[in-house]
Amino acid sequence: MISVKLLLTCLLWGGIALFAIELIWYHLEKKLNLTAKLPADLVEPMGSGYFVSRFVSQFAFLVALPSVVYSWAYVLIPFYGVRAGIVLALYLFIMGIVPYSTASLMRIKIPLAYTLFHLAGYLIKLVLIYGIIAYIYVL
Repeated sequence: MISVKLLLTCLLWGGIALFAIELIWYHLEKKLNLTAKLPADLVEPMGSGYFVSRFVSQFAFLVALPSVVYSWAYVLIPFYGVRAGIVLALYLFIMGIVPYSTASLMRIKIPLAYTLFHLAGYLIKLVLIYGIIAYIYVL
């Protein structure tokens, strides 16, 4: 049975953490100008609309969906707490994001600095958010 209180708590704190990291990462990306080597017609202009759409899509896939799935499956995970969250985040990162990124780098000429910057960002977001979700379910 899903605890709505725990789910809403995960959504709140995971959303706050994602917003903070996303704000920092957005300003870093802007400051480092990592898209300078990409054609201008392929890059979405930086602005508040871009930030909001990026945050909403990441909130859906990095906070809301994992919160719902974890609320159903946390009784099946053999270990619990922040350790469980970090292990799940690392597993998803290594098995999901890294293979896709390497395949994309081999096929499309994307600057390596841009790709590594976003990979580091996703790793930080995943570890932080999954750690928060798993920690909330221990309380």
